[in-house]
Amino acid sequence: MKKTLCIALVLFSAMLLIPLTSLKTTVTDTLPTSAAAAVKIPKAKNAASDKFKVLNSDTGEVTEIKAEDYIFGVVAAEMPALYSEEALKAQAVAAYTYACRRRAENSAKTYDITTDYTTDQSYISSDALKEKWGENTDKYTEKIRSAVESVSGYMVTYEGSPALTVYHAISAGRTETAENVWGCSYPYLCAVDSPGDKLSPDYISALTISRDELASKLDGTVSLTGEPSEYFGKAEKTDSGMVKEILICGESIRGAKIRSLLNLRSSFFDVQYSDGSFTFTVYGYGHGVGMSQNGANYMAKQGSDFKEILTTYYPGCKVEKIK
Repeated sequence: MKKTLCIALVLFSAMLLIPLTSLKTTVTDTLPTSAAAAVKIPKAKNAASDKFKVLNSDTGEVTEIKAEDYIFGVVAAEMPALYSEEALKAQAVAAYTYACRRRAENSAKTYDITTDYTTDQSYISSDALKEKWGENTDKYTEKIRSAVESVSGYMVTYEGSPALTVYHAISAGRTETAENVWGCSYPYLCAVDSPGDKLSPDYISALTISRDELASKLDGTVSLTGEPSEYFGKAEKTDSGMVKEILICGESIRGAKIRSLLNLRSSFFDVQYSDGSFTFTVYGYGHGVGMSQNGANYMAKQGSDFKEILTTYYPGCKVEKIK
């Protein structure tokens, strides 16, 4: 369901897939599948796989890993082990669906998917898990293994093919459309309410910097002239609250650009000037498209199962047992 425009958007802007408690975070705004935009995605049964060729982005080595082992490593890296079982299941299905789609898109390459968290999914090895989890390793391993195995073979499909199941840590209370973030429209990557995110202790973050710090970070992007209190003008925001464009000293700058330059957790922000400093109040964490991991955990705690979670964040899709 990709529009022709997507072909020109390789490595274009918009947000991370990594939760607050994972090993790495990034503000690189990329559409992971844009490089393969012209590839036709096969039907689910043909796209499903019981193993993946994974390119280690650090070593350059390609290793073939059983699907359940790979998905375990993704879930362990991408979602806190303390999250509810149904949220972990939802994450596992989203991760498997995403990997199957990437496998189809990379069919001409020597690998199916990479461990580069800025464009694909994070993956953590068993040895690294021991360091991450310490004395809880056995308990957390059993919990996530159980969740992954219980949804083995399930896939999120749209019109019979694996959906683009992107996800993020915490929304701003409502998810964002793919079109507003990446410029490409997907019927199921639309804005949906995610009220549980506003209850997260990590929902709001703030950055306070001086005029000189701001000038240094924006150097080459815009020249700061005039009174500091008048630097920032009107912001154009989406219905979900993401800053699309904001005026800085009369120049229109993309919100995603500001996020990247200032290392903000998301493009959902407000800015105020007081006592010689600028304070950026930021809502949520990540690009805001697709499933909110925190929102998934909130839904699980309210009694939703993994299928309900996934069809809520990917409306119009089905959760099917493919293998």
